[in-house]
Amino acid sequence: MKGIMELPKNLLDLSANLESDFKDIKDTIQRIKQKLQKYADGKQLKGEEITGWLGEIYGKMILNGKLVPDEYDYDVETQDKFVSIKARKGTSGSWQVSSIIPRIIGAECPTHLMFIQFTDDYLINKIWLFPWEYLRDSGRFIEKMVRGSRRGYYIRVKPSMDSDYLIYP
Repeated sequence: MKGIMELPKNLLDLSANLESDFKDIKDTIQRIKQKLQKYADGKQLKGEEITGWLGEIYGKMILNGKLVPDEYDYDVETQDKFVSIKARKGTSGSWQVSSIIPRIIGAECPTHLMFIQFTDDYLINKIWLFPWEYLRDSGRFIEKMVRGSRRGYYIRVKPSMDSDYLIYP
């Protein structure tokens, strides 16, 4: 194929039809970010990750802690805990799988992992607080492999098995 491709008319029409909706979404995300930034303890909220922002801010408030900069392997520090916060939205499919956890052994590791599940409407559905040692010693961390290289780890929440660590509701 030579040169620049001409986009199909139906795609251009759809894009034009959605333009004002996408602007509304962008403006709404910016307003949400500005409101949440006030609770971020000076940490800059990055990207457009509403689920992650809410998880960190809510986790900090639940634990009465403080958000830490991104260079740490955890998100919230309290008097006696270093907590990694993982948040997912939805009630079907992949909500049970956390995002990447860089390391599971070492002095820099968290002491706990908080997993927050939001509904599709961003309301809190369930919250678990796992001791890090339990997750590590029970083999709950799963290697995330990409093209033969380990990218980190993740956990899969199992509601029927994890009731001992459910803190809400």
